[in-house]
Amino acid sequence: MMLHAQGLLFAQALLLTWLFSRLLPRRLLWLVAVLGLVALVPLPWLGLSLAQALRAFWGDPSITTLQLVILGIAARPPVAFARGWRAPAMIAAFGLLFYPLALGAGDFDPYRLGFQPALLLAALAAPALVLWWRGQTLWLWLLAIDLFAFAFGLLESTNFWDYLIDPLLVIACISLAARNYTANRRQRKRQPIITDPVGQK
Repeated sequence: MMLHAQGLLFAQALLLTWLFSRLLPRRLLWLVAVLGLVALVPLPWLGLSLAQALRAFWGDPSITTLQLVILGIAARPPVAFARGWRAPAMIAAFGLLFYPLALGAGDFDPYRLGFQPALLLAALAAPALVLWWRGQTLWLWLLAIDLFAFAFGLLESTNFWDYLIDPLLVIACISLAARNYTANRRQRKRQPIITDPVGQK
């Protein structure tokens, strides 16, 4: 059961809608929705829509990316991504290691594991248990929906990695990690130093 072409183009429109929502003020959310819909309309001078052009340029987003984009559009971005830097930094570091290896930078190609993901799924079981024990339900939901989408073949790709991660997500996480780390560091510097009055004379 594969998402038809219009569904995959709608995924590109969602990405553009999220980008527009970051650039425009909240009072112009109606314009954001209009621009997202316009991205699906074929442009006469291009012969294709903006969504089609972007899909040809950077491919289909992962299911993880789509989930985070939908949460962002709904103004419910995960705190770990909206304010924290560790979660996006971990994803960015993984992507910066994964994609060079997948492109042949080393003898081991991790991308091949995604075609027969039994070992990969077994490896994810331990982190999933840790997330459950720590009450990190967001990550469990993201992973569960990724697994559901893979089981039903909602993307054209038959590789499990393409459901989990994509280059756009890695680039976005690099930007988020840098932005949030800088913001958190500045906030800590602005906090006044509180001295303990006990023992002061």
